[in-house]
Amino acid sequence: MRKLVVLSGSGISADSGLDTFRTSGDRSLWAQYDADQVCNFDCWEEYFDLVHEFYSRRREQLAEVAPNPAHFLAVSWQKRFAADLITQNVDDLFERAGAQDVLHVHGRLTSMCCFECGAQWDIGYSKFDPARDRCPQCQGVHGVKPNVVFFREPAPLYGEMWRRLAALTRDDVLVVIGTSGAVLPIAEIARRCPATSILSNLESEPGLNEQPFDHVLHGRAAEIAPQLDALATRLMERPGLKATI
Repeated sequence: MRKLVVLSGSGISADSGLDTFRTSGDRSLWAQYDADQVCNFDCWEEYFDLVHEFYSRRREQLAEVAPNPAHFLAVSWQKRFAADLITQNVDDLFERAGAQDVLHVHGRLTSMCCFECGAQWDIGYSKFDPARDRCPQCQGVHGVKPNVVFFREPAPLYGEMWRRLAALTRDDVLVVIGTSGAVLPIAEIARRCPATSILSNLESEPGLNEQPFDHVLHGRAAEIAPQLDALATRLMERPGLKATI
């Protein structure tokens, strides 16, 4: 059976109005904080209160936005082609669009974890107040951290991501949406992957080699969703091996 794998980055959720780390303007939430303080695994405990303030505000922002047509497109691919959704994003917009079993390789913004006892729990869009809130399992507070992967922190789900990508064959389709390749080497992934590959980004990225991709679409993910759907559907439904242009 032909497989469709979707690998997404922050660009897909930017169209819903979420600030992104690398493209946000001066008025964005990211511009108000030093990422080396609030997203750095080596020193997050030193900036404990600031970390929780920042991520509480991120959850509040997430509560105010909604999935866009690109998220709903991915859900439709799950229903039609049993698409495998892998995302670098920590938001829950895929799930709110109706997606199932999304692999969040960088964690989830709506979840918390405790380094003292290993507990994980859902916090939704609520604020975490270090002066009041505790781990529900051990009642500790100093080990409580947003359940997202910080800079310099191991990403435990990368192994599963690489396994799924390595399993793709010439008959399969890989769709990469809304990522610059600054975190994951998506150009190298496309070069090594035997599947037919599609890259959908807002525009060409200076540091991203688009040549390894079989198809490249530029434009806002939410706006070009019909074009992207037509291409992916044609590739998934055509007979034979890897498609050529």
